[in-house]
Amino acid sequence: MMEKGRISHWQLFVLSAGFLIGTSTLIVPVGPARQDAWISYLLAGTIGLGEAYIYCALARRFPRETPVQYAARILGRWVAAFCNAIFLWYALHLSALVLHNVIELYKLVILPQTPTVVVAGVFVGLASYAIRLGIEVPARLSELLIPLVFIAIFILTIMAVAIPGLVHWEALLPVMERGVLPVLRGAVPPLSFPFGETAFFLFILPFTTEPKKSFLPFAAAIITATLLTTMVLVRNIIVLGAAEVTRLNFPSLIAIQMINIGDFLQRMEPVIIFVWSFTILLKLIIVYYAFVIGTAQLWGLKDYRPLVLPTGLLLAFFSLSLYENFAQMMVFASRVFAFYFLPAYLLYPAILLLVAKIRNVKGRIR
Repeated sequence: MMEKGRISHWQLFVLSAGFLIGTSTLIVPVGPARQDAWISYLLAGTIGLGEAYIYCALARRFPRETPVQYAARILGRWVAAFCNAIFLWYALHLSALVLHNVIELYKLVILPQTPTVVVAGVFVGLASYAIRLGIEVPARLSELLIPLVFIAIFILTIMAVAIPGLVHWEALLPVMERGVLPVLRGAVPPLSFPFGETAFFLFILPFTTEPKKSFLPFAAAIITATLLTTMVLVRNIIVLGAAEVTRLNFPSLIAIQMINIGDFLQRMEPVIIFVWSFTILLKLIIVYYAFVIGTAQLWGLKDYRPLVLPTGLLLAFFSLSLYENFAQMMVFASRVFAFYFLPAYLLYPAILLLVAKIRNVKGRIR
């Protein structure tokens, strides 16, 4: 195997939880559900557990192999090569989307005068360095920082709720004013972003210490991230109102900026910016890693590391050319992405698992 490192179940938990928190707390879509968006998100998280079950079922059946390695035995050489190439395209495209998200954050909020190519270069450079060192490095960094991320999100939410006159719980009412359909429609985008994006953990699960027992930590991460992101979504709605959350580019940032306790605890946005910067970097590392190791296996290379730098350069320039502005990116994310990404996060893994069971194909490496 190209990757000799191994990560524990605890490291899998923090990696996947950080991956899910990533851009989902930066851009929390309200969508057609409006004040009921928190219900939609809980529903999407519940269905996301079903997606995770498919990925972990493949990991149990092929414990030390990635989809690129076992798809040929399941679907045949040429069909598998075509499907894997499409799957890896999704990984490359998602990597560019994640990088574009952080570029927009820094361009609009943090470093508006800094050239975007510099921001892209810094994040790609950090991700490339981590990937070359192997999967254990981001896993150990996540062990250190992701618990702090959990604490930061929880404390910032408690602080916002504790300020008299800042929150308006009536903003959550009436519940299901327009019936169930808007809530169901509102659950579609989160099914792909962020829960469906965990499909690329198919390239991480083989490197856990016990791939066959990976569902429990993976599911725990999904539940934790769902509850934390739902909490953030509720906070944004009761502080800003559903209409304002829909209108703003970064509603979480505005909600945090409104925290002011005794003219002493205020200007807390650097904390949430740190959370976003690290979790987005972590998400970039995982999807970027999935692309390079999958591409190396598809081409029959013995090592994925020679692909890291060329891929990083491609990502930097690809991300800068994706959209003309933030509004265009949000339209794609809310209206197109869920259906565009459907083959990667659901259809391909489900077909692999179904055909493998029908044909009784199992892993060669145990």
